[in-house]
Amino acid sequence: MPKLSASRQAKIAGRTFKNILTGKPVTVSFEVTYSCNANCEHCDLGGYIKDEPRMPPEAFAKWITELTPSVAQISGGEPLIRKDLPDIIRAMRARDPIPVFVVTTNVAVLNEDRYHMYREAGVDQWSFSLDYPDERHNDYRHLHKNFEHIRDLCKKVSPYGNDDIVLACVVQSDNMRDLPKMAELARDWGVAVNFSTYNSLRTGKDHYLINTKEGLAILTGIVDRLVAMQKDGYPILTSEWTMRQMIDFFRTGRQPNCQAGKRFMIVGPTAQLTPCGMVRETYDSQKELICKFSKHNRCEQCFTAIRANSEKSPYRLLVDALRVVRK
Repeated sequence: MPKLSASRQAKIAGRTFKNILTGKPVTVSFEVTYSCNANCEHCDLGGYIKDEPRMPPEAFAKWITELTPSVAQISGGEPLIRKDLPDIIRAMRARDPIPVFVVTTNVAVLNEDRYHMYREAGVDQWSFSLDYPDERHNDYRHLHKNFEHIRDLCKKVSPYGNDDIVLACVVQSDNMRDLPKMAELARDWGVAVNFSTYNSLRTGKDHYLINTKEGLAILTGIVDRLVAMQKDGYPILTSEWTMRQMIDFFRTGRQPNCQAGKRFMIVGPTAQLTPCGMVRETYDSQKELICKFSKHNRCEQCFTAIRANSEKSPYRLLVDALRVVRK
């Protein structure tokens, strides 16, 4: 949990509950580019898009005013390959200083100097994508020595005491046994870790799903261990409730009542709204998005982090937020 003032935490909490009541999103992810310097096994993006539009900072910032999210996630593709990203963040913060501003990155082009530059621009929290607790991560992401770079950068910047780095691990069949080790690394590196759920909608790679009796039994035992580690003080941000839901998703292959367009949505590279990372149809307003997509959406095939964190009940949001703040 990044260090935020008590008054700002109160404003974020107040906005979250107000948005739930009024139909505004809790989280908006700003996918400022679909280009990426990686080619990850679990993603359908990868490589540079030569003719992709580069919308100006204000084109993204206007949505902060209109949507008033509690969390503004800046992602991609790989957002840091946009050289004007600090200007985008500054423009968004100038419009609305309340949301938690989170940058999701593969870290390949981030260094200590840029870390400080982005913090000055207004970044509250970093989400460092990490899939394995060793060099296997490099092969999975097709990024040379990316694991080593993430490790070294965490050790350099965590002593500043900003509590702003979270290792983001997508749980799938090939890495589930490594999740406790990921928590151990987070503790050793002075950062936190968050777990989210793989789905095959983007790539069709069903072999990464955990849907066998044996696999589900292993995952259940691992979650039991993670819950115990969490109680022992390991910096695992994912709540026990979310981890149990993860098991249910893999067991049933479904997570009903998707709230894309309502509790969460995407602002894509063209600065238009899209429902989620798996559906990239564009809309010009939340009203249009809800009318043409959300009202007819019956998709149940993902339980991504943005869903897990945005679709909780008000009670669950409060309980999980208090647990993180106390830590």
